[in-house]
Amino acid sequence: MLQSVPPHWRRLISSLAYGGLVVVVVGLGYLTFRVANERRHGHNNGTAAADQGTISLLDVSGFSSRREKSSDAERVTVSLRLRVTAPGMVDCYVYVLARNDHASTKIWGVWPAQEPGGAVTAGGHFHASNPPTGQSLRLTTSWTRISATIDHPPGKPPFETATVYVVSPKGEILLARPFML
Repeated sequence: MLQSVPPHWRRLISSLAYGGLVVVVVGLGYLTFRVANERRHGHNNGTAAADQGTISLLDVSGFSSRREKSSDAERVTVSLRLRVTAPGMVDCYVYVLARNDHASTKIWGVWPAQEPGGAVTAGGHFHASNPPTGQSLRLTTSWTRISATIDHPPGKPPFETATVYVVSPKGEILLARPFML
């Protein structure tokens, strides 16, 4: 059938087919890059609502961390901004839990510091059964800066992740967002 098509039309059809293939490959590459980049930087806010395609109640921005070490103490300072995404206010409690799960003995620290029976188990796992042990905040559509300093056991491997938890006064987890340190 292509034999009956004049040569200049065959070249045109071949060029168009090749160009279309290039566009498909570039498009798939771009989509793969976006998905990988969103997973790497955690753009889904770590909430089930984002996974279900709905808009998250809270927005996180400007995460940064700094390790500090002196002769007698080690700590990590985490800074970030929080706000609500819809008009209104949200009363909540905020926690930052830093962890290293790859060390032979798991290492963790929490801000604000917790007494036994607080929001973190003895094994370093967060549970929201006692919200008032966190940092009390009233979030609005304006950004609120959080600065959390977490003590680190001297001489141990560094924390690898910091997870920001925002909990309602009833103990519902509104946000659980991990960050690499």
